[in-house]
Amino acid sequence: MQDRTVARPRRQSGEETMARRTHKPQHPASPTAGLSAAARHNPGYDGPIRELTEAQLKLPFFRKALECLKSIVQTRFKLLPLLMHANGNERITRVEVYKNLAAVAEPILVRLDLATGVLGWLDETGNFRLNNQKGLAHDAGLRPATLNRLFKLLEKAGYLTRRLERIAIREHGTQLVRTRVMIRFTDLFWRHLRLSLAHTLSRKAARKKRLRTLHALELAKAQTARTPARRSNPRGQGGAAAALSDRLRVRTAPLDDSRMPEQLLRLDLILQLKSEHPSLPAAELHAMADAILSGAG
Repeated sequence: MQDRTVARPRRQSGEETMARRTHKPQHPASPTAGLSAAARHNPGYDGPIRELTEAQLKLPFFRKALECLKSIVQTRFKLLPLLMHANGNERITRVEVYKNLAAVAEPILVRLDLATGVLGWLDETGNFRLNNQKGLAHDAGLRPATLNRLFKLLEKAGYLTRRLERIAIREHGTQLVRTRVMIRFTDLFWRHLRLSLAHTLSRKAARKKRLRTLHALELAKAQTARTPARRSNPRGQGGAAAALSDRLRVRTAPLDDSRMPEQLLRLDLILQLKSEHPSLPAAELHAMADAILSGAG
């Protein structure tokens, strides 16, 4: 995610009303919800460089992807063929582009959310957050402008999609505008890296884990909302309180809200398929999504 802070002049009340756009409410765990999330404090980018953890390196997908992207300079004539002629003419892409891609390989994999393909993470409250593009550039040792040009070229080749959202904030009495970018790597990117099978298996496992996580959060919220307030004098009420807690636990055991995470992933998958196959009708997109989710189960 890229946060660019720009000051803008104060508008009249009528102009502010016309500038506001209404969006359909998104599930907080959806990556698109991260575009309109509350602004976070800019922590700076002088901290330690993030690297793949031991748990991530245990997955074959991360090991193969890291090795493949680190050696992309030597294998650029075999992999990512659309990037070689992304400019649309006979001139091939410069080798510096591949060097930048190799430099940003590990920062991308560290921040990659396998369940959605987006650079972001799901926080402990179930809200999806987008990573900052400046943090990517800092870990890769690149300038933010250089990284932005690389992502534009990958988007032109069809290897990723970007969605921008500008949010208005007010800091220190000044009206500012921040631009956020949601970056999603397409299946074509992993297919042309010859990692389609490893990526598919890892994504299926990540989606099932995400379903369990979201369902546990929904049950925890329902349990908190339905638990009665504790009395100041619980004397003699211990048995009744325990029985009530057991009844609440049994009542929430059926998956009342289990459809919400499934519908969220289905909608996110349909949006991804729509970006990759814009000419397909809606019926075929829904059928493809159902087939993929049934295979994941």
